[in-house]
Amino acid sequence: MKEGSDNHRKTLFLVNIRTFFISSGATTASAFIGVYGVILGASPVEMGLLLALGNSISNAMQIFFGKLSDNSGVRKPWLILSSIILAILWLSLSFVSGPVGLIAVYALISLASAVVTVNWFALLTDITSKGNRGAFMAGISNISSIGNMITLIAMTFLLKGDEKSYLIIPFSIASIGYIISAISVSLIKESKKKPEFKQKLNIKSIRDQKGFYKYLKAMMVQGFFWSMAWPIFPITVILVRNFTLPMVAILTAVNIFSTIIMQFYSGKIADNKNRVPYIFLNRLLLGGIPLMYALFSNFEEFIIMQAYAGILTGIQNVTMNSYLMDLLPDGRRAQYLSIMNGLNGVIYFFGSLTGGFLLEYLMSFLPLYKAVSFTLIIIAIGRIITSFSFLNLVDPGRKIKNPLLNILFRLNNAGLPSGSLQKQR
Repeated sequence: MKEGSDNHRKTLFLVNIRTFFISSGATTASAFIGVYGVILGASPVEMGLLLALGNSISNAMQIFFGKLSDNSGVRKPWLILSSIILAILWLSLSFVSGPVGLIAVYALISLASAVVTVNWFALLTDITSKGNRGAFMAGISNISSIGNMITLIAMTFLLKGDEKSYLIIPFSIASIGYIISAISVSLIKESKKKPEFKQKLNIKSIRDQKGFYKYLKAMMVQGFFWSMAWPIFPITVILVRNFTLPMVAILTAVNIFSTIIMQFYSGKIADNKNRVPYIFLNRLLLGGIPLMYALFSNFEEFIIMQAYAGILTGIQNVTMNSYLMDLLPDGRRAQYLSIMNGLNGVIYFFGSLTGGFLLEYLMSFLPLYKAVSFTLIIIAIGRIITSFSFLNLVDPGRKIKNPLLNILFRLNNAGLPSGSLQKQR
């Protein structure tokens, strides 16, 4: 009995160690990918491609790698191998010389991250029981947030101006984090439980789940305009507002800190009998963030905007995640989420590219700051209009859910200065 308890404590320790270092490293480093592209001289179309591939590949490939992992029957080898590959790729980012190199390397990072996400989810499912997953996931989330905040605060002192050479610091920390990940995972005793990640669904079976199908359509329609803004945000903060890397770190930290604080206080909203009005209002208010990017001009205003975005993101994470989990049929949630991620990945790809092409077109006859402003206003209008599609949702009521599924599906923080990229796992 004592041996089993010791093994459990050892496993928790290793999971927490890995979570802390991945969050401190790769999650923080991701916050600088968009601005790195701008510093390297990426055009709006290249920025669109960078953000498009960074979000879509990881989402879309989860289905394929989930099936591959299930067929192999093991998780650790996939996690160890992908961690080693990611360690090499993150370090190599420091040495790319132009936008094309950055796009290529980050596309590979996104691909390897898909392997990590599905296998990390499956491994955590195997090593936990239904009775303690809630507390287990809460602990992981807290450790992840602490690691992310510590490194972001450190970056405000370590980074200087907008010099490319300084970004070797967060990218090197990300590389070290994945080396620690490989070591930590290798020490975890892998369970032989039957994996939960199965691929047996198609579009027809999704349409039969009417509540989920409505939500999926609303997310996809608004997701197009959501992703349109991602390549524009870093161009705005670096080229139009002339913010420095330490300022980007501060803005990101404010956003994430506000999100963390709000998540502690928004649980009652998630427990409300009808969450649809809260979801609609949240999406409507978040839709106005591109308008703030267009109209705000100084650093203090951007700090206020990031606090605003973080607060709304905190409400979004708690309310929309709980709503989505309640929509999904028991025993098949991971399968539905994998397909939803894949479809959203396609939308994000075309949305990000469209944002980049729109800005480049407007720049052909307008000054940069006017072209950026008009692009952001168009995006804000699209986001606000598509928010009304969430009014058609129906709240299914509360269910007992598996909190580990947040690893497979997690809404990104809104309004981040580097655009929006998938959280590293």
